[in-house]
Amino acid sequence: DQKEQGIEIWLNKLQEALENANTNAVDFVEEFKLNLYSKEIFVFTPKGELKSLPKGATPLDFAFNIHTEVGMRTRGSKVNGKLVPLNTTLQSGDQVEIITSEQATPNQNWLDYATTARARAKIKSVLREEKKSVADDGKEVLRRKLKSQKISLNEDSINKMVTFFKLKTSLDLFYRVGIGSIDNTMLKDFASSYNNAFISFFKNRMRRTPVPEDINRDEITSKYDMLVFGKEEEKLEYKLSQCCNPIPGDDVFGFVSVSEGIKVHKKNCPNAISLQSNYAYRIISAKWIDSSQQEYQADIELTGIDNLGLINDITDVISDIMHVNMRNLNFSTDGGTFKGKITVVVKNKAILKKLTENLREITGIDKVTRI
Repeated sequence: DQKEQGIEIWLNKLQEALENANTNAVDFVEEFKLNLYSKEIFVFTPKGELKSLPKGATPLDFAFNIHTEVGMRTRGSKVNGKLVPLNTTLQSGDQVEIITSEQATPNQNWLDYATTARARAKIKSVLREEKKSVADDGKEVLRRKLKSQKISLNEDSINKMVTFFKLKTSLDLFYRVGIGSIDNTMLKDFASSYNNAFISFFKNRMRRTPVPEDINRDEITSKYDMLVFGKEEEKLEYKLSQCCNPIPGDDVFGFVSVSEGIKVHKKNCPNAISLQSNYAYRIISAKWIDSSQQEYQADIELTGIDNLGLINDITDVISDIMHVNMRNLNFSTDGGTFKGKITVVVKNKAILKKLTENLREITGIDKVTRI
């Protein structure tokens, strides 16, 4: 009511001024433009209709004030007959004309042009729906691109990507992939960082305190009666060195002598440092094995609840306690659970059975199965 009374008073005074020959009508209008309401302005449509807007309003605010559809289809504006930018600040008394187009649609810049709550709310609503549609497409694009990098799109990888690209939400991530601002090169950089982080994470877990050893090594291998040499574990002719008298089971290395072939020394032999320093090219690795056992490969699948130190506990049982070699190790986590596959090389089924029994005793492991 107060607003309507104010407009009526302003119009009455304007009419009086126009009818008074002694009054300069232009000066009168200029005087009243900003003084009637300090927080409001009054502008006209091309047909002469009066519209009230907050002080600081723009042509875009005016468009949404007329009708939402007019605002949505705004392409440009004229003020007092002149084409002006959509972020122009309107003044009381201005005549405002909105130019519309069926092809026009709100964009992100409009939020910088609009000041009224009505206009901004409508613009944000349209942008949200558009962003969600683009993000849905972007999510599927991201899934395919990560798959080519051997990475699954899950809660863990999404959270790491949001952090890596310095974003706030997963919606921002999917949207940027959808519009192409996160491209293949950037995703390859993330994949490299993600894989390196996993390797580092694995190594850190490997350094944790080992599981207490509760298995007697003699239960696994009753004797060591054969020496093998090099990475290929070849069976070669050798002689035991008399300076340190190695026996089966000792940590040893081979030294290729000029006249006596391979001489086997203990690693803590008094002559070991001298031989390894001066004749490194003649040193060959060696180890004792049980000739009655034949190695073969087996795949083990593990599932359970993920917890800190789990991988370290698993590798401790396999390598440090059971003294079993691993050829491959692959783990993935999802929502607090894990699934892993390990390829081991064992000497007989008894060792494999003992290994699976001890893996089942680790906290967090639910199931251990030989594939």
